[in-house]
Amino acid sequence: MDAGTTTILIHDGPTPAQERAILIHDVPTQEILAIDERIATTTERLEADFENVDTKIHRFPRDLRGIGGDNDRYIAPSVVAIGPYHRGSAHLQKMEEVKHAAAYHLCRGKGRSTMEVYEKVLSVVGAARGCYDADDPSVAGVSDADFAAMMFLDGCFLLQYMVGDAARVPMLQNRMTGPSVQKDIFLLENQIPWLVLEALTEFMSVDVHGFVDRMGDKFFPGKAKATNCWRRMQRGCIPAPTTGTDERGGGSSSFEQYKPPHLLGLLRFKQVGRMPEREVNYKGFPLSLSSSAVELAQIGVRLTRSTQPWFGDTSVSRGHLFGKLSLSPVFLNDVTASWLVNMAALEASIAASFESDGFVVSSYLAVLAMLMDRKEDVHMLREKRVLHGTLSNKQALGFFKDLGQNLCFGRRYFATLEQIEAYKRNRWVCIVPYKFVYNNFKVIAAVLSITGVLVGIFKTLLSLKHRW
Repeated sequence: MDAGTTTILIHDGPTPAQERAILIHDVPTQEILAIDERIATTTERLEADFENVDTKIHRFPRDLRGIGGDNDRYIAPSVVAIGPYHRGSAHLQKMEEVKHAAAYHLCRGKGRSTMEVYEKVLSVVGAARGCYDADDPSVAGVSDADFAAMMFLDGCFLLQYMVGDAARVPMLQNRMTGPSVQKDIFLLENQIPWLVLEALTEFMSVDVHGFVDRMGDKFFPGKAKATNCWRRMQRGCIPAPTTGTDERGGGSSSFEQYKPPHLLGLLRFKQVGRMPEREVNYKGFPLSLSSSAVELAQIGVRLTRSTQPWFGDTSVSRGHLFGKLSLSPVFLNDVTASWLVNMAALEASIAASFESDGFVVSSYLAVLAMLMDRKEDVHMLREKRVLHGTLSNKQALGFFKDLGQNLCFGRRYFATLEQIEAYKRNRWVCIVPYKFVYNNFKVIAAVLSITGVLVGIFKTLLSLKHRW
């Protein structure tokens, strides 16, 4: 057997002349070549995976599972499995029958035969399978035929859900309604590739973009309504407007064609994709500083609801005397909480593929979590109409505190903290008396009230004295 020799140099004394080489062991040349080939092949595979990271269907990041909720309620589906990752769960099998009925009614409702629709899915099923981790047991154990049938049934189920034709198919409407379905179809681990939906909608008219628009508008109240230009563009492509100036100060105005990886990716893009590049490209730096909503009020920083047409706005502005922190309003219930968590998980999975800050939603959630130390902070956010929803103050506080301990922070989060700290440094002369008055307002008001009463009494006594 051909072998190589592995040696190391050891020092016997303080000078290089006293080094001596010793033999450790013989290493077969074949083993060296095998290791070299293995690391080269693995590196090539990882690089290929990274190049396609923004089109993959990812598992929920392991280091973010702390935001997945009790019993992974924001990770695992409750009623319907979409794609292979949760297909084998026993409690989801009832909905598999409904998928068959949904495919049946969708094909006939659109005037298409089942064979025609299935063949259309077959034309993209190879590329669709490449969007999943081939080494994942839930994928590796599925045959090509079963995978094709899964993409067909899941794609038809989603489109039929979007059609929502209750009058024509009341049985499906009864089985496919409710908040659990809305939650499940936007879970990170419960997606099918966009190319499957794109292939189906090429010859079956279903307004996927309009459906996601309605979902986003329903669950993020108070947004300024921007002109909806998505439906005027090519089907399957969404424009991402970038306006204003870039980091070097040069003017730019363009529409980039964006193809989402899946429905969750489209939901996130609908919320933040309209944000001008200058709004995304904040340059912040890490600080170990934070301020609750009450603490900001004490120093004269007023919380207001943002009216920008994009979600995730966390802008700080300064007036002549005091400041203002504008935040996008959010409606929080179990469904939207799940959506927010999964958009943050998506950002953590693919952020490296963004040219600019990919943690827009994560940064927004981190700012909200920073503002909430006590239930009084939650109450203040409700008063300012930033926070809406059905969760109690205690539930909302618990949700955001759990998020704050696990989220990935983006530049927008750090920039917001830096802007608040800059306000504190530059306005300390105004802050000191304002904070005193804010914290002692009731006492001051009571003293002034008593003083007013005493002044009134003295005036009365003086007038009586003059009369005498």
